[in-house]
Amino acid sequence: MKNYIIAIALLLGCYSFGQEAHLNIKIDGIQSEKGKILYTVFSSKAGFPSDVDKAFKKGLTSIKNGEAQIDLDLPHGEYAVMVFHDEDDNDELKTNWFGMPKEGVGNSNNHKGIPNYKKSVFMLSGDKTLEIHLFYM
Repeated sequence: MKNYIIAIALLLGCYSFGQEAHLNIKIDGIQSEKGKILYTVFSSKAGFPSDVDKAFKKGLTSIKNGEAQIDLDLPHGEYAVMVFHDEDDNDELKTNWFGMPKEGVGNSNNHKGIPNYKKSVFMLSGDKTLEIHLFYM
C-alpha cells in the first residue's frame, strides 16, 4: 500500500511540473512598419536583459498596423520579457555612444529606465496576456 501512495504522489508531482500556460504578448506604440520585433524571455536574472544566449526563449515577429503579437506556451514560473523594434533589420539593437537605444524598446511591466530583472519579472501560473508599450528615445 505504501508503494502505491508513493507512486501516486510521484505521478501527481510530475504532472504539476509539466504544466504549461499560454502567454500572449501584445506590443503597441510601434512608430513604423519597417523591420521586425525581436524578443527575449528570461526565466532568471542571469543574462537579463542583453545576453540573448542566456534567454529561455527568443524569437521575432512581424509588425502589422503599428502592433505586433507574440504567442508562447511556457512552463509555470517567473519570467521577464524584453522586446525591441529592429527597424533597420540587422538583428541588433542600435545604440548611441552612451549605450542608449536608438530603436524602440520595451519590457514586461513597462517600466522605463535601465532594465532590470526585478522590475520586469512576473509570475506565469495560468494563461496570461501582457501588453508592452515600446519606448523610443
